[in-house]
This record gives sequence, structure tokens and C-alpha cells, in this order.
Amino acid sequence: MKSAKTTKERRKGKRWKVAVLVRCSLPKVSDEVVEMEMWAKDVNEKGMQLELARGLNVAHLDLDGSQGKAPGHQVRFDDIDFAKGSSVKVQDLFYDDDGSPFIEGKITWARRSASNGNWALGVRFDDAKKQPKALLGAFKDFISIVKNPTVAIAKASRRK
Repeated sequence: MKSAKTTKERRKGKRWKVAVLVRCSLPKVSDEVVEMEMWAKDVNEKGMQLELARGLNVAHLDLDGSQGKAPGHQVRFDDIDFAKGSSVKVQDLFYDDDGSPFIEGKITWARRSASNGNWALGVRFDDAKKQPKALLGAFKDFISIVKNPTVAIAKASRRK
């Protein structure tokens, strides 16, 4: 059985700073999902940090995908809470040939800033073996661009 890594050990892994506005879906109860815009702050092959700040969109989605707010179920920024171990789906981090795929993971930690009330979340991606190969290929391309943006820009400009 693996022992839990300390915060210091987890932070030793190389991370790359990004500022990408993503959509994050959290299943709350059987018939609804809370979808919100969040900032992806840093990312690596195994996970990312997300930040929810005031002013970003938060909406309830019915199972059929339509947006709606049932009476008594309005989402206020101050009412949002995150639990360690909750499943999340992140979309719009990167795009492949079919659009923007969902990448799934679990919340490993959640902190609320005392100064501004913003949330910071650690998300660990689900096992790569469970993900479609096309998603893994697109994510690998995204990570390579984030690691070396100048090389990616040079390659893209040569293709023209």
C-alpha cells in the first residue's frame, strides 16, 4: 500500500503555469449538475490547480443539459462548497479534432482564501488507462505546448 505523499513531496513535481478559463462540472445530486467557469492555474501530467473567483459563471444543469434554476436552488458564490474526493469533469482546457473533450478527475484538496473568498482546488486526473486514446494524444500535445511555448510557436509558424 502506498503511503500518502506530503504536500512538499507533491509540489516537487514539475508544474507549468497556465491561465485557461475552463468549465468544471460537479455532480451534486442525481438529477442536477453544477457547472462553473474556473481558471486553470497550473497543470502537469497528473493533475491541475483550479481557481473559482467571484464574477465567473455558475449554473445548475438539469440531466437533459438544459440550464435552469429551480426555485430554492439558486447558486450563489458564497454557497459553493467543494469536498475532497468529489468527481469533476473539466472541459475547454484543450481542443482536439472533435472539439473540447472532458477530462475527468477527483478533488484532492480545496481551500478558500480568507482575503477574497476565492476557491483553489487540486484535481488529480483519473487513471490514463481509462481515458480514450484520442484524448490522451490531445492532452499530450497540450502539455508539450505548455512546457515549451516558444518551440510550439516556431513550429506553428513554419507550417504556414
